[in-house]
Amino acid sequence: MDKSEKVKWGILGCGKIAHKFACDLSLSESGVLYACASRNEDQAKEFGIKHKASTHFNNYLCLAECKEVDVIYIATPHSLHHEHALLCLANKKHVLCEKPMGLNEIQVLSMIAAATKNKVFLMEAVWTAFLPAIIQVKQMINVGKIGDIRHIKADFGFRTIFDAQSRLFNPNLAGGSLLDIGIYPLFISLILSGYPSYVQSIAHLAATGVDDECTILLQFSSGATASLYSTLTCDTDTNCEIYGTKGKITIPTRFHEQDHFYLQLNGKDRVEIKSGKKGLGYYHEIEHTNACIQNNITESNIMTHSLSLQLVRLMDEIRKQCGLVYPSERLDH
Repeated sequence: MDKSEKVKWGILGCGKIAHKFACDLSLSESGVLYACASRNEDQAKEFGIKHKASTHFNNYLCLAECKEVDVIYIATPHSLHHEHALLCLANKKHVLCEKPMGLNEIQVLSMIAAATKNKVFLMEAVWTAFLPAIIQVKQMINVGKIGDIRHIKADFGFRTIFDAQSRLFNPNLAGGSLLDIGIYPLFISLILSGYPSYVQSIAHLAATGVDDECTILLQFSSGATASLYSTLTCDTDTNCEIYGTKGKITIPTRFHEQDHFYLQLNGKDRVEIKSGKKGLGYYHEIEHTNACIQNNITESNIMTHSLSLQLVRLMDEIRKQCGLVYPSERLDH
């Protein structure tokens, strides 16, 4: 497309995260919200008015077929990502799909195949990958600032009241801590140390059969390790500590959306490094997506298809070890 044109966005699903995304989209210099869609007419209309969309739809097919829309952000529950992404891709729409992109590797592979067939952009919306702080941490580690990584410790947890019908606990919506928040500790270990050579995990299951706690131990080919934890049963520090032979890096509370971090080299005082961020943090993945589309690039060089596949393979293995299977997966087989 013409680089001087703003990328026109559609938002599929008008829930909580869609509102956050739309707020940051309003800050974009290269993109604009054109349409939104919800199966609830009133919800779609209210969302469209609040975020100044040009139009709204009460079904997803109309959004996918809308000729004015260039790219669609999928913000529906986990269990629907695959279905909705394929709908958009089949209509030759570029897609930014909320994480996890699919429930399992088979789903993600089919989404990538559909994007390739239709020659459109597809990316998993792991917004953490595009935050200035995370990019800067990765750069420091790559140049050996803290030496060789020996251990990564990361957690993400909050206490919430059990509700069998909520998206966090409902197995039909692919609930549980791993797919919703455990994906962040997994992702940070993956981009810093690569794919592990050893995975060991254990989960505690809620009454609905989804995990309300998940503990993961990883080992990498270098011999380095990672200890990761996600939970819906208690409030945790939600930080990330990276230990190297020359020092350590700490990304503090809510590390997945943080705008600063701390560097402490051996024998030295801790130094705060402010990286900044714009808006809530979604802005950075939005601008990256817009740039890819404007330059006719169909795969991100940061959140690659390969990285999404590695992430889902890891979660598949963890769920296998913990006995976590979702109803829709049983139907697939």
